[in-house]
Amino acid sequence: MMKKLERIKEILEKGVEKIYPDRETLKKRLLGGKKLRLYCGYDPSAPKLHLGHLPTLLKLAQFQRMGHTVIMLIGDFTGMIGDPTGKMSARKMLTREEVVFNSKNYKTFASKVLNFAGKNPAQILFNSQWLNKLSFFKLLNLASKFTVQQMIVRDFFQERIKKGRPIFLHEFLYPLLQAYDSVAMDVDLELGGRDQIFNMLCGRDLIKILKGKEKIVLALKLLV
Repeated sequence: MMKKLERIKEILEKGVEKIYPDRETLKKRLLGGKKLRLYCGYDPSAPKLHLGHLPTLLKLAQFQRMGHTVIMLIGDFTGMIGDPTGKMSARKMLTREEVVFNSKNYKTFASKVLNFAGKNPAQILFNSQWLNKLSFFKLLNLASKFTVQQMIVRDFFQERIKKGRPIFLHEFLYPLLQAYDSVAMDVDLELGGRDQIFNMLCGRDLIKILKGKEKIVLALKLLV
């Protein structure tokens, strides 16, 4: 029991910036004994994972050691759009061939931290599996769950407006598509860097609206 409590403490505290709705909710879930289904997403914007990805991989490994179902999600669809978070100009959109090339060695890199074999192997999924199948009507329906005000309030969008720089419509769709990942995988928890809090909370809102499910968000400190 003591070992379990120590592992829970590690999950709740080590490298953690913020937990939504709160730390106590996650602690109760972990003590409850039910296996959680959780994920972290990695957009293949470059051909290698870097040191900045290490905190999320280590946190996934902590959950994996406790027997929870861990998913490494490759954003091969969202990666073509590019996350606008923190950007003062729109990212260059990538081709399908570029994201496939960039992601081909991600499992190899991640396997230095996560175990992809054994009794409780980490899973790798690709969000093109469900995002490629979204009809335009379904996308419009998902878009109706969010407002322009929710998106435009983000600080980097406000900076662009002040500087007269364009905000493209597809950049508004990025957090919506990432939010749908949570619904498609029916997860209990999403973790990511603190720079991803807005996107992760969109997923928390959407899965609550569509499935009535309370998804926990675990935001980690960034390596500076």
